[in-house]
Amino acid sequence: MALTKYPEGSLRELTTLSIPLMIASFSTMAMIFVDRLLLANYSTAAMAATVNASTLGWAFLFGWFVLANICEVFVAQYNGAKQYHKLGQPVWQMIWLSFTSLLFFFPLAIWGGTFFYGLNEHTALERQYFFWMMLFGPSFPFYGALCGFFIGQGKIKIITLLAIGANIINCLLDIVLIFGVQGWIPPLGVTGAAIATCGSQIFQALVLFAIFMNKPNREHLGTAVMRLNPKLLWNCFQVGSPAAIFAVMELLGWAVFYWLMTMMGIEYITIAGICQSILILLFFFIEGVNKGVTALTGNFIGANNLDIVHRVAKSGIILHLTFFLLVIGMLFIAFESISYLFLNHSELLVAHQLDSSLEICLYLTAVYILIEGIRMVYAGILTAGGDTLFLLFSGSIGIWILLVLPTYLLVVKGGASIEVAISLWIFYSGSTMLLNIWRTQHGKWRTIKLIHN
Repeated sequence: MALTKYPEGSLRELTTLSIPLMIASFSTMAMIFVDRLLLANYSTAAMAATVNASTLGWAFLFGWFVLANICEVFVAQYNGAKQYHKLGQPVWQMIWLSFTSLLFFFPLAIWGGTFFYGLNEHTALERQYFFWMMLFGPSFPFYGALCGFFIGQGKIKIITLLAIGANIINCLLDIVLIFGVQGWIPPLGVTGAAIATCGSQIFQALVLFAIFMNKPNREHLGTAVMRLNPKLLWNCFQVGSPAAIFAVMELLGWAVFYWLMTMMGIEYITIAGICQSILILLFFFIEGVNKGVTALTGNFIGANNLDIVHRVAKSGIILHLTFFLLVIGMLFIAFESISYLFLNHSELLVAHQLDSSLEICLYLTAVYILIEGIRMVYAGILTAGGDTLFLLFSGSIGIWILLVLPTYLLVVKGGASIEVAISLWIFYSGSTMLLNIWRTQHGKWRTIKLIHN
């Protein structure tokens, strides 16, 4: 079954499939961006604490999300093979797995903050934010499994509309919970930001589950088959666990990077935090195209039509080059506005003292977004083909050898500038991008069998 009316693998097909996914991803990233923006106006310390705690917290949340979301690959291949009655089965395996994540997240919520941040009064805000993120943690793999069901079939409008609604809810909750309502709700600061974002995530998951279990899906797409299938669960886990471990390792590497920036002083962590916030806001494009590439490639593999995959990669590269030009133009026109969004209310810094370094770093961030986007195009192809073990080794080793270690040696020990630190983003992403391209051209993803006809 064709996912769109356009030629298979064409730029128009990938764009048509990716745009709704971009909107959904943008909505999620906007939640985090709004948190940062409002917390920057609430307190400089609150924003700095959120940068550190959320990066570490997302390492665990995103790892479980990626693991559960791997059912998208199986759904896509079943859909391409026209085995529609099996679409719900891999999703249920990941739903059951998400329930077991309670055993991971609840202890981490109780003891993890103290373990990672100690009992120092200066890290109290980090502990608060981390606690609430982990408490709501099981909702993320639950949501990831349900997303895989819809994205694997190319049914992404509902995810888009739902994400927009959840983002509106998050904004309203952020304002109320971060700043409080006089006489009714005390200002909760970082705690309010975490509750707002995670609560919105639960809302999305529950609505998707209701649609997943509607009568047409139960009767025709196998969503009523709820039983545990050990073999299918193991297949999903085999493909998903390397991708999940890689996500955790990469985000832990980023957490260490921002910790090193904190060690270097307020100028480094402020500029790095602003660049990260802009990156988070714009990452919707990278993730949307990546999900589109994975869905298309999975369907082509299921239909045994591998020759079209190279068209998908070419279309993805064209999309990222176009987006890069738009980002550069945006920075050229609106740099001062971006700068003062984060620096105008700073208690410790004068905005113009950072303008020069910040401007360079934002342009470097734009280059990183381009290279990272191309890297994720080829990662999407490898994921759809089940070659996730390679992504685990290349990415996990890369983040520590190509980013964290050079940052420590050049910036922390060598005293290099924040511009050098941000440039290392490009070095890391560019190196792993070349590895992904090589693997796509010469790897074994074409011969891996995930489903049986």
